[in-house]
Amino acid sequence: MELTSTALLAILGAVAALTTIGVVVFWRRAARPGLWGAVARLGMLGVSLVCVIAAVAALTNTYFSFFGTWDALLGRNPPSAEQEGDGGAKVPDASTAEVLPGDDITAETPKRVGTMEKVKLHGVRSGLDVEGYVFLPTEYSQPEHRGDRFPVGVVLSGFPGEARNLVELLNLPSIVGEMRARDEIEPTIWVLTRPTVAPPRDTLCVNVPDGPQAQMFFAQDLPEAIADRYRTAQTRDGWAIMGVSSGGSCALRTAMMHPGTYRTAVGLGADLRAVKDSTTGDLYGGSAAYRKQNDLRWRVENAPPPPIEALISVITDGSDGNPEAPRRFARQAKPPMQVDLLERKTGGHNFDTWRGMMSEVLPWVDRRLQIKKAD
Repeated sequence: MELTSTALLAILGAVAALTTIGVVVFWRRAARPGLWGAVARLGMLGVSLVCVIAAVAALTNTYFSFFGTWDALLGRNPPSAEQEGDGGAKVPDASTAEVLPGDDITAETPKRVGTMEKVKLHGVRSGLDVEGYVFLPTEYSQPEHRGDRFPVGVVLSGFPGEARNLVELLNLPSIVGEMRARDEIEPTIWVLTRPTVAPPRDTLCVNVPDGPQAQMFFAQDLPEAIADRYRTAQTRDGWAIMGVSSGGSCALRTAMMHPGTYRTAVGLGADLRAVKDSTTGDLYGGSAAYRKQNDLRWRVENAPPPPIEALISVITDGSDGNPEAPRRFARQAKPPMQVDLLERKTGGHNFDTWRGMMSEVLPWVDRRLQIKKAD
């Protein structure tokens, strides 16, 4: 049973309600004098409280989709086909995209808007894997377009969220389908995944010294894996990377430090700092200099400007952090780097806000993605 399922919510809600009712009904019976009476009353309250907290936690998790499965909650990666074999499988010499059996996300994607494939991306350089979805435009499988290559948009969820958040909460495939029907954007391959490649740690797309090489995965392994399986744009002009929250920070950091891979980047609710907290641990090997290099505020002011275009969200009422931080970042950007701001008066650090921005984000990205069709 998935952690975001309605059935689990119903069970936990029912148990919480029954235990609360039980406290009310049996409180007088448990109110006997002495130690055992006190223990009984404390036990009843404790069980009821745990059940209520579990129900509230499940409801919160379902709303924000922090964890979709028990493996994600416990920080376990499901075994790949190679791991389940006899251990003698040949190690690939290139990163690959393995198509997995479909699920509810792939089955419920209307064919009129495109085809959704569930994939596992294997990184040969970083040794990291991540699951996600590849959303192919309808043109991809049409005979008249069989020689065409398509631009690619890599989209990252937040931490510790999963790729399905981008479908269920950001509604990206539905919005893309509606905009394609109105001919507002061009056909594009969308890669939907999560930035969490070393759960339960938030690596922020940093190459951690003696640790997960997360930036290498998103800058080299993922593009190679997608290009190995799909007809993608062959130059950086046809590649964009975007994300929300931690995924937005990852997108900006990866593009700024690897402009040869991505020409375009979008960060919605992105933190521009080189964060060090309980979810990240020390990503910088104790080096102040390396941490500074991964601080996007420092990079935009001191490092050579990368030839990219970036879009960053700003909530002017301060409900998603200090609005002056992205404004200052944009002011300090020097050519050939360009930074645009997407401002909203109100909102917050949530999918409702980011979903409302998609009508502007997707055309902005589309105008910058350039495609060179096959001869």
